[in-house]
Amino acid sequence: MHFNSLLVKAKRGAWALLRQGNRASWLDLAHRSAYTETVPEPIQVSCLAFSASADMRANATRIDAAILEAAASGSRLLLTPECALVGYPGVSRVDLDQVDWRAVASLEDQLAERANEAGIVLVLGTVSLHDGRPTNDALVCGAVPHEQRYLKRCLTPLDREHFIPGYEGIVFEILGWRFGLTICFDLRFPTVWADLALGDADAFLSIAHMSGGDVDPGCKASVIPAHYASRAAEWATPLLMCNTADDERWVDTGLWDARGICVASRGEGLIQMTLEPRETHDPWYEQIRDEQLRLWRNRLRSVRMSGEW
Repeated sequence: MHFNSLLVKAKRGAWALLRQGNRASWLDLAHRSAYTETVPEPIQVSCLAFSASADMRANATRIDAAILEAAASGSRLLLTPECALVGYPGVSRVDLDQVDWRAVASLEDQLAERANEAGIVLVLGTVSLHDGRPTNDALVCGAVPHEQRYLKRCLTPLDREHFIPGYEGIVFEILGWRFGLTICFDLRFPTVWADLALGDADAFLSIAHMSGGDVDPGCKASVIPAHYASRAAEWATPLLMCNTADDERWVDTGLWDARGICVASRGEGLIQMTLEPRETHDPWYEQIRDEQLRLWRNRLRSVRMSGEW
């Protein structure tokens, strides 16, 4: 048995990542406060559902306007779709060969500064270079103590023509919440979500480009929304997802609560929602999460004892 990343809980709020026998820091504990049992307060959040183009500056202008609009509405958190800054390769642009990487970094900095001034935590769909090769990123920036960058771990065949995968999950703490990050195709892989739940995520955030052709017409449009509902329900954890507004999208941008119920959705534009913690629901849902955690911890313990890392 093999996992790209396996988490073993040392104590609540302090974790170690065990990956193929190597021990590494999974969370930068020096840059966040100690985890407490405090229940998160409901917060206003926003998603910008739009179709990014190959024109990075036009995309940045659209995101900049959304930052100001979200802040004016009282939102504290804003998500964009996957690859929103540069356009999704193979769809919005042919590839990444002609990307001006300095311009990407400059636009990221400008948007981060704008979000910080507006008091917004921005989760930006973007790209970057690692060892000279592109990665598909979710950049957490703006009104945060320090930026973090999640590199998409699970790649589609199209993704692999343009990107290399990341290998580590990210749970970041802000606004009294612990948020676990995912990107698009991560949806289909339970270990990704278990990593975040084992990291005590209070909510899941997903940026996506869930759109395009379907080898079985109608299948993805039926299955993908159900998948998001299941990820929220199986971990009793609210899930906020921002998707592209492309006409061929399989699912609208939306929010699923800790029961797995879609409580808000919209196909295009800026959508504002209230993110509520699982504790606003019956304690039965917390028990579901506890049982899932118990099963995964037992599984990880068995793997560790067998020496199959």
